[in-house]
Amino acid sequence: MSIGDIIKKRRQELHLTLEDLGDLCGVGKSTVRKWENGMIENMGRDKISALAKALKINPLTLLNMDEDEEMYKSADIDYIRIPLYLPICCGNGAFVDDDIIEYVPVPSKGLSAPENYFCQIARGDSMKNAGIDDGDLLVFEKSSSISSGSIGCFCIDENEAVCKKYSVQDNMIILLPMNSEYNPMIIDPMNECFKCLGILKRSIKNFNEE
Repeated sequence: MSIGDIIKKRRQELHLTLEDLGDLCGVGKSTVRKWENGMIENMGRDKISALAKALKINPLTLLNMDEDEEMYKSADIDYIRIPLYLPICCGNGAFVDDDIIEYVPVPSKGLSAPENYFCQIARGDSMKNAGIDDGDLLVFEKSSSISSGSIGCFCIDENEAVCKKYSVQDNMIILLPMNSEYNPMIIDPMNECFKCLGILKRSIKNFNEE
C-alpha cells in the first residue's frame, strides 16, 4: 500500500475531510489531495509527524508498513486496529480520544468490532505469574463490570489505571497482583474514582513501541 493510500484510508476511517486533515496539519486541502494522489513523495519530518498525529498512527506507517502489520500480512493473519493509550485514565474514569497514542494492529481472531477494545503497554512485573511481562501489549474489551477472578483494567484515581486480578472477599474489592513480591490493593469503598474499564482479552508478547 502506498503512502497516499495509507493517508486516504486512515482519513476516511476517522471521517475527516481533506480540509479537516489539512487544518490539523497546517496545510491546505489541495496539499492533502496531492499527498493522497502521490504527487508529493518526499515530506519533511515535521509534516510526517503532524500527519501521523492527526491520523493517530505511528509515523513509521507513513514511511512504510509498521512491523506488526507487515508480520500479520506476511503470515496471512487477519487483524484489526485498536487505540493504544498511555497507562492513565481521566477523572471520569474513562479514556478519551485525546489520550490515544496511535491505533495498533492486533490479530482479530476471537475479537469483535474494533470499537469494543483498547490496549495499553504493560509496565513492571507485578503480573508476571499471569504471563504478563513488562512491555507486553494488553488488549482489553471495554466493560464496566467484571467477575471475581478475572483480570482487568481499573481506574484507581484520577490519573492512573492498573491491570490486576479482580477479587471480592467479604464484600471488599481487592485488586490482586500476580507476583508475591507485591501487595494486594484494597479499594476504599468511598473511592469515587474506582471503576472497571475493561476485561483482559489478550496479551501480545514483546510488543515493539516504535
